[in-house]
Amino acid sequence: MAQRLKPEVRDRILDAATHAFVQSGYEGARLADIAAAAEISTGNVYRYFADKNALFDAIVPRSLAASLLRLLRARVRAIGQHADWTAATIGGSPQADALLDFWLENRLAMVILLGRAQGSPLAHVRPLVEAELTRMSSIQLRAHGGQLSPETSFVLRRLFAGTIDMIVQILEHHDEAAAIRRAFAAFWRFQLAGLQSLFDAAQSPDPGAERPRKAQAPR
Repeated sequence: MAQRLKPEVRDRILDAATHAFVQSGYEGARLADIAAAAEISTGNVYRYFADKNALFDAIVPRSLAASLLRLLRARVRAIGQHADWTAATIGGSPQADALLDFWLENRLAMVILLGRAQGSPLAHVRPLVEAELTRMSSIQLRAHGGQLSPETSFVLRRLFAGTIDMIVQILEHHDEAAAIRRAFAAFWRFQLAGLQSLFDAAQSPDPGAERPRKAQAPR
């Protein structure tokens, strides 16, 4: 007679695995350590999950990555509709609020997906987010008559890489919703002002080009 799987044991395994992925990343997390933290044998883990991939998928399902990309695209589109980009923040943009609520609801899963997923089936998501944010920003700029130079696109891609690092750090460092909201409010004030300045410059002719020197009068 097959043993009955216990929901409380499954929950302990998922909780232990979540913290293992946060602390050690997908590659560094070991099923033996997860089993020890869940107070069961390693063999018992396999009764609930076929392997580490199945365990990862239960914590960070592919649908979560799809929802993240959808909310980020909506967020970037909404920013472009504001005359003052700094107003597109918490309480000033439904898309910003929806994205932040999603991060709060899936806090540790987002830390894993965006910061600890190397070697996992979702390792491609972080670079995809960087590329997608750059692509969407370029679309918004072209819609307003501007154009990103290759050099500015490079800078923007690196800035969005830093944005993802900041998202991970805020969600990992704080576990209270109010503190997370305050941290993102501060970060978005800084980031949105900087992005608007960068895009304003990109809309001017030949941004960053050296100004021609005035001809000197003959002596």
